[in-house]
Amino acid sequence: MVRSSFALMVGLLLLASGCGNSTRRPVRPGTDSGISPTSDSGVDTGTVHPPPTDGGTPVGDCSEAARWIYVVDSDGSLVRFEPDTLSFTRVGTLDCPAVSAETPFSMAVDRNANAWVLYSDGHVFSVSTSDAHCTATSFAPNQAGFEVFGMGFASNAAMSTDETLFVAGGPSSMIGSGANLGTINTSSLALTSIGGLPGWPELTGTGLGELWGFFPQTSPASVRQIDKASGSTSRNFPLSAIDTTLTQAWAFAFWGGRFYIFIQAFLDTSTNVWRLDPTDGSVTEVVHDSGFRIVGAGVSTCAPVELI
Repeated sequence: MVRSSFALMVGLLLLASGCGNSTRRPVRPGTDSGISPTSDSGVDTGTVHPPPTDGGTPVGDCSEAARWIYVVDSDGSLVRFEPDTLSFTRVGTLDCPAVSAETPFSMAVDRNANAWVLYSDGHVFSVSTSDAHCTATSFAPNQAGFEVFGMGFASNAAMSTDETLFVAGGPSSMIGSGANLGTINTSSLALTSIGGLPGWPELTGTGLGELWGFFPQTSPASVRQIDKASGSTSRNFPLSAIDTTLTQAWAFAFWGGRFYIFIQAFLDTSTNVWRLDPTDGSVTEVVHDSGFRIVGAGVSTCAPVELI
């Protein structure tokens, strides 16, 4: 979503389709863009070289289930996505004790392979990635003005087993314009605001301790590294190959040294999947017409960090 009059137009489209923030946002099919990564000033920032690991996967308390990307459909279906084979496996349907009119909005996954799912009314639920069973949490909605938000876990340091849940959002009326960065304490479920963001991104973290955002409303859309202490952005990968003009649903995740962008455009029948390779900035559509309307994605800091 973008700013000004277009933000209003997208907001009306979202209301018409029953979408939330995480009922997010697609693109039309495209080709490899060949664009190099740049800083916000347009200066080439060079190649990303993640540190070596044991098979590319952070060591520690990681289970096999915690390695994968999980996505949620607007109909409540929880699905496992395995980027190495580009395969989707349906886990089950969320049975969250939510108001019937509310739908999933965004999602994050922790190192224990537990999904944290935000619904469009601001409530957060705990979901098992093994069977999609859902339980309520004591999270209080609308803390610090965060009515709705994108979310993602990032390691506190490179290859650390400690992680933090970051959120990016604000009032639902501001979707498509400026958002704030914050954190949620996973013990107390208290939300703390950090600072402003240059847009309203979906978030993903890495086992390298990095936090990244997919900004669909920039021109062109972009993937940027976010400073976890301030919300400022640095490394910037433009996504000229992806048309985000009229998007219904979007989500975002890091896996195996690459970024995966899940987008459904206004005329698309389901979500398409794009892959950004940060070593050269190339952007490629890897799955067309997935059969799902993906409104949220989550990946734990146990996911591989090297190119696979």
